Amino acid sequence: MKAVVVEETAKQIEKRLGINWSPTQKKKYLDSIKTVYLKRLETPYPVNDFYTAGTQKAQNEWDAYWKGKPLKDPRYNKGLRRGTKTIDFSKLQYIIEQDESVQFRDEDTKELVMVVLRNFFPDEAMREAFTEICLDVVDRRRDDRREDPGQLCHFGYTCGSRHQPGLRLATCNKRLNTPARQAYERRLNHRAQGMASLGWNILKSRLPNEIIQDYEDAIANSGAPRMDMMREEKNFSFDFNGKSVTFDDLDLAPPSGLCSINYSRFTHKENNGNRFFIACTTQAPTDPTKGGNFYNASYGIMLKAATNTVTSWMPKDYHGTTLYEMVEGPEKRAGYEVRPDGGINTGFSFEVSKMIRNAVKQGGKRKLDSSSSLAVPSSSASSSSAAEEITVREPRAFKKQRVARRRRVAAVAVDGDDQDSSSDYQP
Repeated sequence: MKAVVVEETAKQIEKRLGINWSPTQKKKYLDSIKTVYLKRLETPYPVNDFYTAGTQKAQNEWDAYWKGKPLKDPRYNKGLRRGTKTIDFSKLQYIIEQDESVQFRDEDTKELVMVVLRNFFPDEAMREAFTEICLDVVDRRRDDRREDPGQLCHFGYTCGSRHQPGLRLATCNKRLNTPARQAYERRLNHRAQGMASLGWNILKSRLPNEIIQDYEDAIANSGAPRMDMMREEKNFSFDFNGKSVTFDDLDLAPPSGLCSINYSRFTHKENNGNRFFIACTTQAPTDPTKGGNFYNASYGIMLKAATNTVTSWMPKDYHGTTLYEMVEGPEKRAGYEVRPDGGINTGFSFEVSKMIRNAVKQGGKRKLDSSSSLAVPSSSASSSSAAEEITVREPRAFKKQRVARRRRVAAVAVDGDDQDSSSDYQP
């Protein structure tokens, strides 16, 4: 007998996802999360300005892979690639297990410095849909950190370039030379907006108020719009059980989002437009011993990567992600490296750039060029034209490229099964 799919209203979904939690429910949830007090390290570890490998094998593989390869941008770090070191676990103060949720506070100031929440999104099908959207965004957006392993790509609004600041939608890295391709790009913007906004409202119901309020204040002070994708309406939609559900009374996401895949970065700190940063890992490799783990170097904390994890920290603290054991990807291009075990680490995050206020002042979202034709269509448009644009199928050429790439990556994982899997991981 065919299963009957029950259609839910927006209000029913909000209740099921816990978006409408009361302050008392939120407090009870956070009170159940362990709090750990740590002293700030006098010298950050892992070491600042170096890539830190999760194993000696990973360091050897990346050193060999990078040897003799010029940087894509010779202006980057004065044309010099940063060095690598293998992590020494004995120098860490705390290793967060894959099933562990925890809040960290500074031992001296009692200030909240980091939060990790596991098993975060309560709907598995929704989390899987988030993963597919993240992979789609990474496949169709420019890599913003081309000298780092993996890819990190914007969606939603960006601040433009330093020489031409102005708020505009993140652009596609493929030729949009047919109506079908342009319609698919609009559909991707629509899906990404739904993912980010739905995720944001779940985050609001669970993360400490000081983190959420930090974002809200920064957005208000910047004068930037939320992630409306150039629509006048302030609602968003997301598919549940094959049906698009519109949420009219929830907040839109912060203006700028980032999606990543297998991304690693050296130890560094950042000066953003707000104090906290929020990252949602929708899928991660099951084995964290091969590297690819986030760390907070100011407090000597390492986070074992795990699917369905939310992490928030202060970008002004030194942090990074360890290099993972790798093989060159089938594309033979920087940023397309893969893990021998076939694992994928992907997700999305929210950024409030320190440049956003100037971008709004200089350009504003209404001073867009042809990118504006890729905005999500307004619901005030005729229902037939809006539906036609939003439900368009993926262009065949795009689908062939995506499917072929994933098949080749899977083949690499199979071929890599007989490789040396030794590890120096010693927590």
